[in-house]
This record gives sequence, C-alpha cells and structure tokens, in this order.
Amino acid sequence: MGALIRSIIFLLFLLFLASEVNLSTSLYRYENNKIELTFPVWQTDNPWYYLKWHAADGVFEQRFNFKK
Repeated sequence: MGALIRSIIFLLFLLFLASEVNLSTSLYRYENNKIELTFPVWQTDNPWYYLKWHAADGVFEQRFNFKK
C-alpha cells in the first residue's frame, strides 16, 4: 500500500513538472485570485489538458484534447 501511494505522489510530481502553472493570488483583492494550468508545457497552443479557475467571476473551465 505504501508503494502505491509513493508511486501516485511521484506521478503527480512528474505531471506538475510537465505543466505550465499560472497562479495569481491576493489577500486583499478577491478579483485577483485565479489559477491557469496547461499540460503539457511544450504544447501551450494546443494542450492535452487545460484548466482555468477565476474565483471572482465564478469561471471554471476545463478542456481535454487527446486528438492525434
């Protein structure tokens, strides 16, 4: 069980390294809190997975693109 958890954490770490993450936070302005994640980093124009979350606008966008 421990080996499974370690391998899952390792794979998540590799996924994070291969992603482009844009994080904008502010304690004083709620409008500035947003996250944008693009995977893989070498295909930013046509990524396999794209996630965008903007707290103030209530926008949660998620796209999958596994076309060859």
